Amino acid sequence: MLAKMPARIAALTLAAAALTLAGAGAAQAAPAIPLTGGQESPKPTTFGAHGSFSYDIDGTQFCYTLEVSGLSAPATAAHVHVGVRNAPGPVVIPLAVPMATDFEVAACTTASADLLAAIEADPSAYYVNVHDANNPGGEIRGQLK
Repeated sequence: MLAKMPARIAALTLAAAALTLAGAGAAQAAPAIPLTGGQESPKPTTFGAHGSFSYDIDGTQFCYTLEVSGLSAPATAAHVHVGVRNAPGPVVIPLAVPMATDFEVAACTTASADLLAAIEADPSAYYVNVHDANNPGGEIRGQLK
């Protein structure tokens, strides 16, 4: 039993080091936020579209990647809103999107330092959604993390 203990400790040490190294880059980037129609409020008239959203805040820069597939009509707008889960809220950051049903866009926009600090302090108080002509209130949505 004692002979096996140093090997077990060495294995656990190596596993912890590997997790630390693997997580070093991941700790700097938030995981992608899933966007679905089921999260939208009010509910969209059509379902099936989906997407993902990731973002990074650096000073007054809000940089994001938005991937969307299967909208029922070309996107007309996308925004970050302030609002709790299952409730609509006002726009706080407009996002640039192409008029397409499937797309990926990566861009940065400038926002106030106070707003971005508030998002960093409580991201779950904000959500992102994508609007189209069939669903002017939004077809897909995801709460920030």
